[in-house]
Amino acid sequence: MPPRKPSPILGAAMALIGDSASSLTRRDSRFRHSFEVAIDAVSADPGQPRRHFDPAALRALADTMAEQGQLQPVLVRRDPVSDRRWILIAGERRWRAAQLLSWPTLLALEHDGDPESTALIENLQRVDLTPPEAARALQRLIDGKGWSQARAGEVLGMSKAEVSANLRILTLPAALLDRVLTSELDLPRNVLVELARVDAGPARDRLIALAEMGSLTIRAIRQARTADTTDDPAPPPAQQQKPTDIVSRRAVASLTRQVLTARGQGRVLSAADRDALVRLKAEIEALLAAASG
Repeated sequence: MPPRKPSPILGAAMALIGDSASSLTRRDSRFRHSFEVAIDAVSADPGQPRRHFDPAALRALADTMAEQGQLQPVLVRRDPVSDRRWILIAGERRWRAAQLLSWPTLLALEHDGDPESTALIENLQRVDLTPPEAARALQRLIDGKGWSQARAGEVLGMSKAEVSANLRILTLPAALLDRVLTSELDLPRNVLVELARVDAGPARDRLIALAEMGSLTIRAIRQARTADTTDDPAPPPAQQQKPTDIVSRRAVASLTRQVLTARGQGRVLSAADRDALVRLKAEIEALLAAASG
């Protein structure tokens, strides 16, 4: 007996059910309900604030999800090009971890609010962003929406001072921020903000050299700011600051120990470390020459 042809009426009915199923529990409801979405129907948001995904951290998250399941849905919005596809708003790490586990579906919530501000808020609340990522995402949001800093603070639940401090980070050299972004340099947000308050010039360059050596402190930054913003550009010799007024004895001692340790262990310097040491050597020699003169 030849196989029976599928009923066109039944096929059309099933298609209609399939089209409406994804919105059956989400439309016309006071609360959004979670639903399972096919992972291959979800795309990453090109405007996602997070730019760096550490492979080891993703693997650890995947292991946790394999053991405990997905404890929190991802946020998605409808793809404007295809009603059958979705774009991530928040939860890209969970989406990537699920891909590592070869899961076919993921728990999701549809969100129809402003995607850019929602993604930034979600990442900031979960402390998922590095300081450069947060600052760059905040600047893109302000530029894209035409917001003032005050308006951005209202939407994101931040004070205007916090918004300003985050944006100030972007005045630092891009190369430095990229090294923080990839965790090559471990500089917390408060150190970056204080460093950004030092005007570009020799004082900031000296501090960046200390940062690259892992010896930068808030105290050293604030002392450099004080030295750099003095009202008298040429104080008399009796009032001139000593080298330890610019860089604390503690910072110098710490840097000296690190250099001695590196020499004793015969460490091979990277090109970046060598360049930082050369710049630091030149600044130290200039400082000593000025003091002896």
